[in-house]
Amino acid sequence: MPLGKGLLELATEVGRRNGRSDRRHPKHKGRDARAQLKARCLARRGELHGRQSLRDVTQSWDRALGLDTSVRGAIIYRPIGQMPSRQDPRIRIVHAALRLFASRGYYNTGIADILRESGCRRGTLYYHFSSKEELGYAAVDESFRLFAKRGAASHLATEEHPIDRLFKVLDGLPSCMELETTGSLTAGVAARMAAVHEGFRRRADGHLARLTDNLVEILRKGVADGQIVDSVDPRQLAHVFMIVSQGSQFGDLLGQPKVMWEDARRWFTEYLNSLRR
Repeated sequence: MPLGKGLLELATEVGRRNGRSDRRHPKHKGRDARAQLKARCLARRGELHGRQSLRDVTQSWDRALGLDTSVRGAIIYRPIGQMPSRQDPRIRIVHAALRLFASRGYYNTGIADILRESGCRRGTLYYHFSSKEELGYAAVDESFRLFAKRGAASHLATEEHPIDRLFKVLDGLPSCMELETTGSLTAGVAARMAAVHEGFRRRADGHLARLTDNLVEILRKGVADGQIVDSVDPRQLAHVFMIVSQGSQFGDLLGQPKVMWEDARRWFTEYLNSLRR
């Protein structure tokens, strides 16, 4: 018996056994009709191969039609623009948490809010994080990673003159980072979280210490290469720069007038220019 014809008879028999279609829910009758239609089309086009099972073929057909085959029960139809995201669900959860922590605060954000914002299920969240606190630590880490990769601190990784790199960091403050999922985020979210949780504060201190050490090495190399005057102590300058940078973030969180930061940046820029060779 031709394989395509056998598939058609199998689908018909399944429909007959599950039958009693006049007493079944309309969505189930429609599903049987779709299964038979797909089998008939496959048989006609000769697209079924001997090694493929009925389940393999129907799932391939569903994927081609843009159907969600990851759910049981009724088939869900989604427009192409609303297909499920292939992005790492862990990243989606962390970025959703960051957006909410920035706008509402850590303690005013619940797990249900994060699930709704990320579009992930509760089981997915708890697969990656054992608690909201663990998610908070991940959010602090991600905030500093984004600050170094997409925020103002990203300019430190270039090969420009060390003083020019510092200028660009200052120009990017208060920093706003583009998220890899969607939207943007102010760099001050980590400071806001550190202010209300001792563990988050220690985690943030560790990131700041590493960022400071990196800046010290950049300035030390600038002095050794003759790009910065010899009288500069690289560690002291790095400390001053970090305090000025953090002050801009806190001022932004507190809603201080922008003219205060502009005046401070203008004075500090003149000072940095005096260190250039």
